[in-house]
Amino acid sequence: MRSEITIDLGALRRNVKTLLRVLDGAELWAVVKADAYGHGAVDCAGAALGAGASTLCVATVPEALELRVELPTARILVLGPASNREVAQARDAQLALVVSSDEIPEGVSVHVKLDTGMGRWGVSELSSPPREVVGVMTHLATADTDVAFARVQIERFREATEPLAHLTRHAANSAAALRIPESRFDAARCGLALYGLSPFGIDPAEDGLVPVLSWASEIALSKRLRAGEST
Repeated sequence: MRSEITIDLGALRRNVKTLLRVLDGAELWAVVKADAYGHGAVDCAGAALGAGASTLCVATVPEALELRVELPTARILVLGPASNREVAQARDAQLALVVSSDEIPEGVSVHVKLDTGMGRWGVSELSSPPREVVGVMTHLATADTDVAFARVQIERFREATEPLAHLTRHAANSAAALRIPESRFDAARCGLALYGLSPFGIDPAEDGLVPVLSWASEIALSKRLRAGEST
């Protein structure tokens, strides 16, 4: 075989331990959407849970259903929107859903998403939640590039959710978890850092992270060319 990609689940487990130390009591929620960023969702999810992550986060209900077959007792949160049919599937599979409107589906655990500045998916203000709502969340837009604006979002989220502090509150992504302590609340949703990638484009070792994926290949051809020769 000329090229081979290797996934080191031991490195992923070490990254989980590193992130848990950084989070200092907040839960680590492992983002395994898009087949765990191409690393293999089922294997990475199992390794993350085994090392101390408490919840799995995916983008779609179909992604969650695939995990549910292999991980029947895992807590799984679907971050993206769900259709009426998918809500029924989520209810049957005991998944948690994120919603961004006042329409709260019955019989399924719900996390309400508040838009604090991302300008994308989320409600503009929070109303009194029904019993199905177990968490509130937001999405930080610039934690890896503009910490000042991220802190503005965090403060907006804190003020808006203060009356709902009895619910699970989560805002931090990998960048915020590593650099902005006040973002951690009850849990942090980490993707890139989980796989040993730096959200800041620096050597991940500076944050104690180890790359999970390695790629080895053979050299097919090595040839010396004189100046002016074409390739």
